[in-house]
Amino acid sequence: MSTISDLEIITDMFCDDTIYDGEDEILEQKPKAYYHGKAIYIKKQLSKDNYFHFLESFLTDFKELNEQQKGQLKEIMNIQPEIIIKEKVVNVVKTKKNNKPKVNVTDDY
Repeated sequence: MSTISDLEIITDMFCDDTIYDGEDEILEQKPKAYYHGKAIYIKKQLSKDNYFHFLESFLTDFKELNEQQKGQLKEIMNIQPEIIIKEKVVNVVKTKKNNKPKVNVTDDY
């Protein structure tokens, strides 16, 4: 299911830059701490409902990350592997025991 918003479609069609904050620089030239700080700054500006939509837009590219990055994000979000419990049915067949006393047929004398 694609979660592309109407605003994203409109901005792609008309090349509208109204939702951007004027930073046209390439963000790959900054240190990692810069992006961490910028993300915290943006997060503080969002309400809980808006935070969900903001996070949803970033997680659309989650599948493109490598396994180590995915594992780290899953640990942060406390996503645990789903445990499937399957019960195995064991049929126990009871055998009749011979409760009759055994006769001593060997000679003890």
